[in-house]
Amino acid sequence: MVSIQVQPGNALGNTLLLLQKSVLLHSGFDASALAKKICGHQYDGLLVVDASKGEGVPVEVVIWNRDGSSGGACLNGLRLVARWTKKKSGQLKMDGRILDWRIVGDEVELHLHGRDMPKEMQLAMVVTAGGPGLSVPFWNPHCVVPVADVGAANLSLIAESARAVKIYFPAGANVEVVSEDGPGRVRMRVDERGVGETQACASGAVAVALSAWGGGLEGPLMVAMPGGELRLARAEDGGIKLRGDAFLTEEVSFFVDS
Repeated sequence: MVSIQVQPGNALGNTLLLLQKSVLLHSGFDASALAKKICGHQYDGLLVVDASKGEGVPVEVVIWNRDGSSGGACLNGLRLVARWTKKKSGQLKMDGRILDWRIVGDEVELHLHGRDMPKEMQLAMVVTAGGPGLSVPFWNPHCVVPVADVGAANLSLIAESARAVKIYFPAGANVEVVSEDGPGRVRMRVDERGVGETQACASGAVAVALSAWGGGLEGPLMVAMPGGELRLARAEDGGIKLRGDAFLTEEVSFFVDS
């Protein structure tokens, strides 16, 4: 039996566990297997954080879903890691991309640089159980499905049907259902690959914003999810600035069979 100390965090209802890479290496566990052991149904995934390279070097972050699969990019997770550093600004690296961050009031703002945005926004139509959706080429695979009422939508069925379109989603997809909620504001629910329905998904919110801007929306977009709201706006470099809440709770220990 091995004791492993982690720090839980909550970003708009996205519940994640933060684990320092040095602790992981000392434990002898594989990160994927450990995520399956300790996340259960309470936590959406495990963030492995490496800040060992010192000042001036981006903190590196990898996420593993609760089923042990790779989570790719997780912007809610990155806001939690920003809080974990106890600084006012800095840089984070995840899935091969470097993002700037800063504290703005009570929230964490991420700057997704223009160099990491899709070069061409080719929004392919996908037939789903909820009607036509869009394949949005943003980092993790996404399928955005407009519906009349996100609360009434059968999200699990829509997600299953979208992921069955292997030509666009050979490795699965995060599936977002979305409906308008006033000027510059939408409501969203998400079913994440390897996890299921979660309270929020920031990369999903970006996919929704990209589809909205591609459809002619001008100005920022507020995305309301069951866990809270994210504000997304275009950055001067062609990227995106994303702002929302994130907080950490006290460290806990898991006792895991070796």
